[in-house]
Amino acid sequence: MTRTANDRQNSSVGLQMSSLVVGVAMNALSVVRTWRARARFRGQLAAKSHHELQDMGTCWASISDEVSKPFWRA
Repeated sequence: MTRTANDRQNSSVGLQMSSLVVGVAMNALSVVRTWRARARFRGQLAAKSHHELQDMGTCWASISDEVSKPFWRA
């Protein structure tokens, strides 16, 4: 059985679509990982005590903007 040019073209288009879908899924996964890391960091920062913040050289007033951001905002 021989493959026609049309068969090869359809196969190539299928591979391109598969690559596109995989690329989109990987980008989406990367975004979700970034969002989770931000949420985790901001939660940990918000849980710090006054003394821990002083040890870090900061205070609540200076971190309140960062802590209050939603996870999707950089």
